[in-house]
Amino acid sequence: MSPQLPFTVRIPPNIIILLHGFNSAPGNKAKEIEEFLSKKNLKDKYKLIAPTIDYIPKRARRDINKIIRQNKIRKVYLIGTSLGGFYANYFRAKFSEDFLHVHTINPSWEPSKNLAPYKNKVLENFKTKEKWEFKEEYLFQLKELEKFMKTNLNSPSPNNYHVHLSKFDEVLNFDTMLDFLEKQNIGYVKKTYDTNHRFEKIKEVMEYLTKD
Repeated sequence: MSPQLPFTVRIPPNIIILLHGFNSAPGNKAKEIEEFLSKKNLKDKYKLIAPTIDYIPKRARRDINKIIRQNKIRKVYLIGTSLGGFYANYFRAKFSEDFLHVHTINPSWEPSKNLAPYKNKVLENFKTKEKWEFKEEYLFQLKELEKFMKTNLNSPSPNNYHVHLSKFDEVLNFDTMLDFLEKQNIGYVKKTYDTNHRFEKIKEVMEYLTKD
C-alpha cells in the first residue's frame, strides 16, 4: 500500500473589497492594489474584489451585503472611497463582528445632501461614459441608509475601523463626521495624507492594511 500524503488544509485568503465613488467604476485604485499585492508577493494571502456599484442605493446595499456575507469565513477588508466610503461606514454599522475591517477613505457622510444638486439630472459616468439619470428617489434611499448608519454605527474594536482623510480635500468636509464619532465615543483610527479628494495614496493605505 502506498503511503498516504499528509492532509493539509488551505487557509482561504483574506478578502479586500474596494468600493468606488459616485458616478464612477473600478479603475486606477483597483489596478494599484493588484500591483501592490503582486510586488509584495501577497497574492496568496489577499484577494481583491472590486465590484461595480449600482447607481440605485438600495441595490448597491444589496450587492455589497451579498459579497460581504459570502466571505464571512475569511477576514474581510472593506475599503471605500467617497460615496464608497459612505457605504463602508454603513456596513461598519451593520456588521460588528471581528471579521470585518473597515477602511473608509474621504467618505461622504451625508450623501443625500452632497448629491442633492444632481437630482433628476442625466449624468455621464466618469469611467465608463455611460449616461444615467440620478432620480430624486435615490436621495430618499440614501437618507434612509444615513439614518441606519448614524443609529447603529459602533466600533467594538477600534483597530477594525480606520478613517483615511486627505488634508486638501476640495470636495468634502469631514468635521461633521469626526464630531459625530467623538460625541458618540466611537473608537476608530484616523490617518491623514497630503493629497486631495482623488486620493492618490492607496498604496500607503495598503502598506498600513497589510501590517494587520
